[in-house]
Amino acid sequence: MKTITFIALLVTQLGLAQIPDDVKKEVDLRVQHGLNASVVIGVFEQGKSHYYVNGWQNRAAKIPATRESIYEIGSISKTFTSLLLASLSQTHGFTINDSVQDHWPKPFQLIDQAEKPVTFKHLATHTSGLPRLPSNLNLFSTDPYASYDRNDLINGVMASKPQQAGSSYAYSNFGAGLLGESMAVITNSTYNDLIQQHVLGPLELNQTYMTLEAVPDELLAQGYSGNSTAQAWNFKALAGAGSIRSSVKDLLHYGMAYLAADQSALEDAMNLATQVHFSNNRTQVGLGWHFTASGIIWHNGGTAGFSSMLMIDKAQEKVVAVITNADPNNNVEDIAVHLMDPSKPMRNHDFPVAIDPSELDAFIGEFYNESNKKPLRIERRDDQLYLVAPKQPKFAMSYIGDNTFKLKLVNAKITFKANDEGQINGLDFIGWGEPQAYILSSKTESITD
Repeated sequence: MKTITFIALLVTQLGLAQIPDDVKKEVDLRVQHGLNASVVIGVFEQGKSHYYVNGWQNRAAKIPATRESIYEIGSISKTFTSLLLASLSQTHGFTINDSVQDHWPKPFQLIDQAEKPVTFKHLATHTSGLPRLPSNLNLFSTDPYASYDRNDLINGVMASKPQQAGSSYAYSNFGAGLLGESMAVITNSTYNDLIQQHVLGPLELNQTYMTLEAVPDELLAQGYSGNSTAQAWNFKALAGAGSIRSSVKDLLHYGMAYLAADQSALEDAMNLATQVHFSNNRTQVGLGWHFTASGIIWHNGGTAGFSSMLMIDKAQEKVVAVITNADPNNNVEDIAVHLMDPSKPMRNHDFPVAIDPSELDAFIGEFYNESNKKPLRIERRDDQLYLVAPKQPKFAMSYIGDNTFKLKLVNAKITFKANDEGQINGLDFIGWGEPQAYILSSKTESITD
């Protein structure tokens, strides 16, 4: 794109919301059923920015989420770190192919098993051979990165034995954190100050923060792990791996900046960061960024109480940013992927659907499997259906639509089949191995207490 300036991109944020209805419905259901405390979405498409927000910035305090709410963006921070690398390598007398150890005071050493030096590009592309995490990191802490300082990092590097550098992809928070701290060493500064000066400032990202303390209290989103509040994550020497907090508004603007790189002081750095620097049969990686087979640039993020996704399609001039204050078990990556490519479905969570109790009687009866010779009984007690199987406890069933129920407490479903007149004449039991077909053997009456 050569005709839309970055300033023009920012002005377009006033466009009316055009988030598809199926996405809005899915977000509403996930919030309603407690999977996500909130979901915030930003999409830039056809020259306009659109947002959709639902849920709570803080459940207990009943503070609604907004496009200005500040969330942990986790590993999306790695793209900021690598953009910083690309920028400094053009102004501070080193290249991305330099050996990392040459820019640290001795006796610091970082070589692979073949005694080949590890480079900055190796760190930025996850090809350094370093493990995912340093061996001296306290993994049992609720805030695992908070006390890990430069001395710990040096000791972790000296104790490491990287695999063959540059030969294969292996995702590494260790490597990304080391990359950020290495640039602090080179410039005699701090990682936080460098990001603020060389990335946030030039891109005018005024709702993006390097520390928890800097976030205005009224904008700070509470993270959740399941139904419990999650510990906020803090960082020292591994900040480059995942320390940044931002709003969906700023995260979308960050992605939009790559579409208008030719209008930015960071043009050369952005172009360098979004080149493919490593590829194999399944993986293509830039500096910090990943690429889909169709060339879409992306990175996700996850911490104890947050998950996020940022996707950039330069060819279609489209950006998608989605964040939630829910742990990665309830991430929003499928929503982001669907927004970028509607042919890719969102996850089916089988949320309960309302059904009139008078309709439940149609499903009760005795059913029989002709293959394994086993019966099943569907019975109704008041307004609840139950599955009763031989030598099994009684399982309550929740209606999820289309004549389908899911069993509570276990991962199984039952889909009822009907004849041409709409009368139930069988069911498919899905779960506990291969699907099993049952035919109706007799109807029974509902049970009342």
